[in-house]
Amino acid sequence: MEKALKSKSKVKGTVTRRLFETAKLYAVRQAILDGVVKDREEIDYLFDWASKPQFADNSIWSLLHKLFKVDLKIPFVTGRWTIQPVKGNLVVTTGKQAVAQQLGGTTTAPMTAVAIGTGTTAAADSDTALEAEITTDGGARGAATVSNETTTTTGDTEKWIKTFSFTASFDVTEEGIFDNNTSGGTLLARQVFSAVSVADGDSLQITHSIQVS
Repeated sequence: MEKALKSKSKVKGTVTRRLFETAKLYAVRQAILDGVVKDREEIDYLFDWASKPQFADNSIWSLLHKLFKVDLKIPFVTGRWTIQPVKGNLVVTTGKQAVAQQLGGTTTAPMTAVAIGTGTTAAADSDTALEAEITTDGGARGAATVSNETTTTTGDTEKWIKTFSFTASFDVTEEGIFDNNTSGGTLLARQVFSAVSVADGDSLQITHSIQVS
C-alpha cells in the first residue's frame, strides 16, 4: 500500500532572459501596435534585431562558479553566446512549502513578483531571499504578467514575465520570484547566472516558468 501511494510528482522550471535596447524594443512594439508588421516570422525577426547577446552558461560554468566564484565566459567550454539564454531554476524549501500551503488554503498569497540582483552565491534550497537585490534605477522588483500554460498536461505550467527598463548600469547575476511586489515576502525560486551587463537604456525581460509534473 505504501509503495502504491508514492508519487514521482515534482516542481521544476526554467528562466529565460532577453536583453533589449529599449529604443529598439519600443520601436518594435509600436510597429506591432500600428499593424505595420503582422506576420509571426517578421515579428520574431524584429525582436531578435532589438536583442543584445548574453552568455548562456552551462554545467561546467556552474561548477567553476560554485567552487571558485568565477564568471568564465569561454565559448563552447563554459557556455555560448545567444540572444535568449535558458537555464533551470531552483524551487527552494520555502517555495515548496508555499506550493503545499496553496493546495489547502493555508496561504492564499499569490507569487506574482519577479526580482533581480547582483549576488553571485549559487542558489541553494535554504535560500529565502536574493543575495543582493537591486532596488533602484529601473531594477526594482515588481509584479509580473502571470499566465497558466500547458507544457505536458493541461495547465501544468505557470509563467511569469517581467521587463526591467534601466536608467543605470548593473551586472545582473540572480533572479527570483516572491509573493510580495515591493520587498520581503516568501521566496518561491531563485537562480544565478553569468553576469548580464545592462546599461542606461537597456531592458531585460525575465520569463520564469515553473512546471508541476
